Amino acid sequence: MDLLARYGRFVIPALLVLTIGAWVLTPSSRAKRIHGPCLVHGDCHATERCLVIPSKDGFATQGECVDPCEADLQCPPQHRCQPLAEVGKYWTPPVSGKGAGAPVAACRPGAGP
Repeated sequence: MDLLARYGRFVIPALLVLTIGAWVLTPSSRAKRIHGPCLVHGDCHATERCLVIPSKDGFATQGECVDPCEADLQCPPQHRCQPLAEVGKYWTPPVSGKGAGAPVAACRPGAGP
């Protein structure tokens, strides 16, 4: 008992520091997954953009985070750089006849280089 009284003032702060350290260093579910689901660019990892393919009724659906590119060589195997359009806070396939946003491109599955 004398040992606890003697070192108690060091044990409690040490346990508190270890608990806070473990809480801070534990991975959280708030981390943005690479190539995960999205609705806007902000839902994606910093190097990716959100590609949303509208449903047949024209409403946006949940998209997927994609890698931007300028040429097929920037894409992984079995992917190619496909043209898209910037529409507000997400990218979408270009629609002919409609005023689409700025032209952009992203790596999509398909015939690779």
